[in-house]
Amino acid sequence: MKRSSVTLLGGALFLLCSAGWAVNFLTEGVDNGRTGWLQGDKSFTPQNVKGMKLLWKTKLDSTPREMHNLFAPLLLENVETPSGKKEVAVVAGVTDDLFGLDGKTGDQLWHVHYDTTFTPVPGARGGGTLCPGGQTAVPVATPGDKPGDYTVYAVSWDGRLRTINAADGKDIVPPAKFLPPNGKPYALNLLDGVIYTSVSQGCGGLTFASYAYNLKTKVTSVFYPSGGGLWGRRGVGLSPDGISYMGTGDGEWDVENGHLGNGIIGVKLNKSEDLELVDYFAPKNADWMWKRDLDVNVSPVAIDYKGKHLLLGSSKECRVWLLDRDNFGGDDHRQVLADTPLLCNVEANFAGEGVWGALSTWQDAQGTWWLAVPFYGPVAPKFHAPVEYGRPKHGGIATFKITEKDGKWSLVPVWMSEDMDLAEEAIIANGVMLAYASGEDARQSLPDAAWNEPKITTSGFGPLLGSPDRIKGSRHATLYALDAATGKALWSSGEQISNWNHFTGISAANGRVYIPTFDGNLYCFGVAQ
Repeated sequence: MKRSSVTLLGGALFLLCSAGWAVNFLTEGVDNGRTGWLQGDKSFTPQNVKGMKLLWKTKLDSTPREMHNLFAPLLLENVETPSGKKEVAVVAGVTDDLFGLDGKTGDQLWHVHYDTTFTPVPGARGGGTLCPGGQTAVPVATPGDKPGDYTVYAVSWDGRLRTINAADGKDIVPPAKFLPPNGKPYALNLLDGVIYTSVSQGCGGLTFASYAYNLKTKVTSVFYPSGGGLWGRRGVGLSPDGISYMGTGDGEWDVENGHLGNGIIGVKLNKSEDLELVDYFAPKNADWMWKRDLDVNVSPVAIDYKGKHLLLGSSKECRVWLLDRDNFGGDDHRQVLADTPLLCNVEANFAGEGVWGALSTWQDAQGTWWLAVPFYGPVAPKFHAPVEYGRPKHGGIATFKITEKDGKWSLVPVWMSEDMDLAEEAIIANGVMLAYASGEDARQSLPDAAWNEPKITTSGFGPLLGSPDRIKGSRHATLYALDAATGKALWSSGEQISNWNHFTGISAANGRVYIPTFDGNLYCFGVAQ
């Protein structure tokens, strides 16, 4: 582990870490509903983010697999470590590694490389960009019984659930069987003593499914949507009453025959601890989307507003649906309360365009709920917002207000960002939107080539562009701070981040923002007072 410190700013830098408002970042997407809204954190303001600086950069001993490496850290405040109270950044690495860092300095506190019960079968289908093997789920953390105690839950390549002390990286209890090995689980979620996730893309031969693990009874439950991939970046979204929502893809929508592809499903544990289907929705053009591989590949977001229990979803098609969780899709399960026009992906491209990262929602000081939609590729010519800072060609962020009048709901455009090199996701804190562009080469299909032109490396899944060529074609990530109300750009990392990332995110709390890159570095930017 190599740390580069850049905190020598005239000795005047003071990080905002007042215990009066210090917050934690315990799960991907900030909360169970996957809103991306960092409530209670007052450290970021539209004024102070203009002076954001690179505080440190740490190189971690994590080896890439395909295009994967590090995931964005969980941030745990006032952890009672052997060396005193610290804010601990818990970072997962794809090669079955877990790191504990001092969130303020980047110093490594501990490092765990999991033991394993899994050995790849000789002659079996190898990995690829879509199935890298290793640890692919962002962990989740929860406070313990005593102040300063935190438990981290992670899933290793062999499918076992790890229960780890955030203070020193040691196992609290022995690893427990949760999932079959060699799958591709997505970010973990935790509610009322149950761990939730989904697995997808057929990795390791696993069938697409939603999973739940009861920490008390140690029982795993599973639901198979029959042909629909579940790969939202932030993992399943949970409603307060424990319904686990996820979009599906790579399958037809044929409810009568049990096929739930290219829609959104809601499953819940029953009294027998079995996951059962309770809700389902598909857009009216689900069959068209299926035939063009425009999967519902985004984690749904659950919020409550104006007496309604709402859900927001999107897909590679590049439009957003607003749904009523209590009347999911209406009588035919195909209706929406409101939707947006097409925001991007006019050519219906299955790769490199559409919504790929995550939706975010937040409530402003007046009580209005907003929606942020990061997208890949050129903005649709017919879509316009009242305030535009450009007409993005490579990606950007469009925002909407969620409105209701006389029972009629709308998603009303507000502003659109400048061009971003594949906009992924956003975190909203105290009127500031922290967003990032990954800079990866998102192409998947092979370009036409003559017989005498150089061949490119295909993946293990047929004629798709392989990781080596996509790695060569990737650029660098960029972090942004925007005024959440107006979209005005307040700060950008510019060229400070020298590498790119894939299938990861950002995390933020207490005046600092963290972003990992493919080369194994974790960057920390911070505000000053």
